[in-house]
Amino acid sequence: MKRLNTTHKSRILMILLGYFIVASVMYLVFQNKSIWYGDDIYYQFQRIQGISKSLKEGLFPSISTINFGKIGYAVNIFYPWMTLLPFGIVSLFNSNPISAFYMGLFVYFLASLLISHYSMYEFSGSHIQAVVFTLIYNFSTYRLIDLLSRAALAEYIATIFLPLCFLGFYETFFRNYHKWYLFALGFGAIILTHVLTTFMTILIFIVFILLNFMKIKPFKEHAVALIKAVVTTILLTLLYTVPFILEELFQRFPKPDPQILKGLELAKFLKVTLQSNASRFVEGNLYNPGLIVLLILIAGIFYFKKFNRLNKQIYVIGLAIFLISTNLFPWHILQNTPISVIQYPYRLLIFASLFAAVTGSWIVKNIVQKDDQERQWLVVALCGVLMFGIWFGSFKMATTNSMISDPKGMIDSSMIKEDRIPDSYLNQYVPKETLNYLSSVTEHQMYVNEKVITAYPRDDRDTGVMNIENLRQGDDVNLPVIRYRLTRVTVNGQSVPFWTSTRGTIEFHAKQNSRHNRIVISYGSKKLYAGLFCLTVIGFLIIWIDIFIQRRLKMIEKLSI
Repeated sequence: MKRLNTTHKSRILMILLGYFIVASVMYLVFQNKSIWYGDDIYYQFQRIQGISKSLKEGLFPSISTINFGKIGYAVNIFYPWMTLLPFGIVSLFNSNPISAFYMGLFVYFLASLLISHYSMYEFSGSHIQAVVFTLIYNFSTYRLIDLLSRAALAEYIATIFLPLCFLGFYETFFRNYHKWYLFALGFGAIILTHVLTTFMTILIFIVFILLNFMKIKPFKEHAVALIKAVVTTILLTLLYTVPFILEELFQRFPKPDPQILKGLELAKFLKVTLQSNASRFVEGNLYNPGLIVLLILIAGIFYFKKFNRLNKQIYVIGLAIFLISTNLFPWHILQNTPISVIQYPYRLLIFASLFAAVTGSWIVKNIVQKDDQERQWLVVALCGVLMFGIWFGSFKMATTNSMISDPKGMIDSSMIKEDRIPDSYLNQYVPKETLNYLSSVTEHQMYVNEKVITAYPRDDRDTGVMNIENLRQGDDVNLPVIRYRLTRVTVNGQSVPFWTSTRGTIEFHAKQNSRHNRIVISYGSKKLYAGLFCLTVIGFLIIWIDIFIQRRLKMIEKLSI
């Protein structure tokens, strides 16, 4: 066989084409006439519906006025929404919400492949290792579980940015501090996607820093790079963090969905991991990282002496996370600590999958490094076929005669048109005072001078509108709409002073006698959001200017030699 002579550009084009084909195959496997019935699919799909509607009207997503009980629920204030925008953008060109959902997934399949490859290539300098890492990571069973069985869409999207985030972290602290912007972009993207993944990522950062603090040299330059990364990350995420912080400081909210920390039963965990079982937890499965990750962790024992210091740490931390997700670790001792916010220790398996993919890609590269180019890529192709086969088998196992494919649970066109998607987690982002009165709010019970009136709000460009007849001056009106810090209320076009009722809703006194009253509830501040948007743009400009300056300095340095 003739040795392939390819230029760097043609190799990149071939890799890009290959990833486009892989993403297309993943899309074809995943897409369906209905949306698979995963754990949180109703919640995540309702979020997408609200964001899509806001985009079509040219608005920033704010309180939910078309779903989530139509109580003015602020899910998009407390739960990051920016990385769901691709689904909304696709919906601008595709009127079928189910088709638009799967097209949005295709965008993220491709983005995940490209980000994974770029991150590992920058880390290792090897396209072979980058491709193997990309295939292991993107075909990992836990990421499939995140997307399909758990339907934890935000957590899945956050895993897309983890390779870039950790690459940026490594560059900023331990290698080329001039690339601090990778840290800002990667970590900023995670913050704008999923709060719990942000928290868990910080915990892993702390572990790496404690293990390698003395390796941060030159300390001053790396410290300056960290400051740049932190400041820029803050600027890039202000559109989400400022409204979130304002609301958290304004009133007390319950801890979202508290759970008892409990590791997975070890024996069963190993069994389902060997099977790469991606079925739902409620069907008796345990969420797991899959066979490939397990094989890599076993193989790592035999290759451990060949690893350098960094790869040894990556392997050991990946193995440790794999083990502590089980009942080998006494999770109960952390129940009353901030760690409990992770809810489920198996969430940490996203990091076990990531670090195992790094280890596995190094092992494959080490095996084939003495072979010629054709044989290397043949081995990579065989690895890809193996990993895709396991991934596809996991998918079929999870979706064949299972709850995930139950027609009664899947989201179909009729469920969307008839507004039958069940509301979920309405107790998470409402004031603590509301919990005891939530049923009265979701049943749209309005009180006028303590007289109960049923009032259904309707949507009008992301505002909730109610029409009330015959209000007299001084009448006490308690609306079935949640009150937040940036809530705005007008009656017949005029702003009215209002306050938080005993049930955490909007309450005000009628300013005058009026037979017909149009009450409009909105959220946000145009000036605030405009200012935050400008600061976000400044964050991107800082990155662009820094990259430009670094390239100019390199060019000058080359010319002076």
